[in-house]
Amino acid sequence: MKVAISSVSFAPQLAAGDLTQLEWLERSAGALGADGAVFARSHFARTDSEYLAQLRKVCIDVGLVPLGIDEPRLFDAAIPAEERLAAIDLAAGIGALFALGTLPERGPVPPATFVAAVGAAKAAVRAAKAANITLLACAAPGTLGEDLAGLRHFRKDVDSAWLCYALAAGTDRRAAGSRDRELLVTVDPDADLDELAEIDEAARPWLLLSGPVDRARVDAVRVAAARKLLGTADIS
Repeated sequence: MKVAISSVSFAPQLAAGDLTQLEWLERSAGALGADGAVFARSHFARTDSEYLAQLRKVCIDVGLVPLGIDEPRLFDAAIPAEERLAAIDLAAGIGALFALGTLPERGPVPPATFVAAVGAAKAAVRAAKAANITLLACAAPGTLGEDLAGLRHFRKDVDSAWLCYALAAGTDRRAAGSRDRELLVTVDPDADLDELAEIDEAARPWLLLSGPVDRARVDAVRVAAARKLLGTADIS
């Protein structure tokens, strides 16, 4: 199992200027022992190619995989396309694997919101395919994709292999079939470590920590995953 840390975990420090993106990467690799990093779209002070190349180099230097760009508005048709799709350009610029987004809230007329979101997703898929970036729709309460069934329905209508999804720890996966590809598991800050029991090392190799995080938390999720993988009662 590999652990990625989101810059959302350090949003207050980044917003206050107490921490730069480069320092966050160094801390994630060094003090926290992470394997990868997910960059929130809102935390980019610069987006020029020179700066993106610098971020990518720092990731390589400290041993982090630049896993993805987090843009919650990625599938929201109410947001101008150039703003939403900028996340895909950023992902390509730093050599990331994914661009992550959540589906819009249901709104007063959910069917209309759904149709608009599908259209936005299809446009994002075209851009992602051209950039060789996979899109992940993340489950979130109160949205069109608040659970596995909602995400599967959405992906069926978008009808593209470039769109996959991410599920929170503890999500009921009994409805998931062999064709479902949950590439990344989001661990809520207050998630019980026992909720990591559904991790499949082969199918879901990445855990994304997006809440308050420290080295003890990173080590604890590794132990929980190893306990499940090895089927032992205790791993010290």
